[in-house]
Amino acid sequence: MTIPRRMSHTRCKYTAHAKPPRAFTLIELLVVIAVIGILVGLLLPAVQAAREAARRMQCSNNVKQIALALHTYHDTHQSMPTSMTGSDQHAGGAGSGFHSWLARILPNIEQAALHEQIHFDQPLADRTDYAADGDYIDYTLSPGHPDEKAAGSMVPTYLCPSDPGSIVQFSLGIPTAPGSYAGNIGWPRLSTGPGVTTPLAKQNGVIGLYNPVSVDQWQQPRIRFADIRDGLSNTIAIGERVIAQVFESTDMFGGSAISHATPLSMQSFCGGGSTGRSLSRWVGYCESVSVADAQYSISHGHAWISGWTFMANHIMPVIPINRRSCHVYGGEDDGMNLVTPSSHHIGGLNIAMADGSVQFITESIDRELYWALGSSNGSETVELP
Repeated sequence: MTIPRRMSHTRCKYTAHAKPPRAFTLIELLVVIAVIGILVGLLLPAVQAAREAARRMQCSNNVKQIALALHTYHDTHQSMPTSMTGSDQHAGGAGSGFHSWLARILPNIEQAALHEQIHFDQPLADRTDYAADGDYIDYTLSPGHPDEKAAGSMVPTYLCPSDPGSIVQFSLGIPTAPGSYAGNIGWPRLSTGPGVTTPLAKQNGVIGLYNPVSVDQWQQPRIRFADIRDGLSNTIAIGERVIAQVFESTDMFGGSAISHATPLSMQSFCGGGSTGRSLSRWVGYCESVSVADAQYSISHGHAWISGWTFMANHIMPVIPINRRSCHVYGGEDDGMNLVTPSSHHIGGLNIAMADGSVQFITESIDRELYWALGSSNGSETVELP
């Protein structure tokens, strides 16, 4: 009988000639990192483009919803909404004033509860003793104002997701909610353009304006679809306008100026007095001014609730899109402010025609076509590409 030998347990040992596992060399690691960087660099623009396409689509949807709200408002009130550019004054106090057209259409965008919070019977301003035109540049809202809460309420439909300024603003003295869209009020007073050779005496836009304490013939507080003689499909109702993020600098004399870091579309330049000019002369004059004015630029788009001229909740399709805006001395009280449609989209912006249709117009749009779209009664032939 053979007795099996007992197995001995031995540990594995590397022999003298065994080599450790091979690791990456420094050069190989750098090459891998470089390749990953190139791939990310190629992928990132595509991802950003896809995200912007989605934001632009949402922005277009917002424009559509606001345009439809204008129609339901018109069905109810038999006119388009009006912005008040001043406050009513009477013995013993002040009445209503300074609320915007955006505040009035809130029930038509499913914001009836917010609409009910607004005190339309009281002026949306700290002061009501405005006398001269220049007084209207002094516009503030103090903490404790009856509409403080409503003024700070963000309304998603009023914000374009492409605009980085879609955050609470503080330019008026209290937190206010901004807005990315503005209503078309037409051409400047006494101007001439395509189809209009007689100096314009009355608004030829879609959104009405009214200052009860400083009545102006140019302002039209009640605009109806029947007044849009060029046709609803030929007239801009609303368009995008960037929310201002103005960077200020101090000059050698201690004055305030706009820094070069501020995009041109957020700057407002002096357009001179409200004298009669052709639209081409308005463009030439405004674009010849070399220094922007921070005081007239800083509040653009900062409060959807306000009809104040320099809140810029109204556009004038005169200066080419995505360019500068121009304020007019003498227009502080009546909304006569050449605010230019603008956006953060590449190459153009969204507009809604008065019939509710939405278009994306490019920066290369023919200038006379652009002017014609801004007019409600020029009898122009309008053909969008």
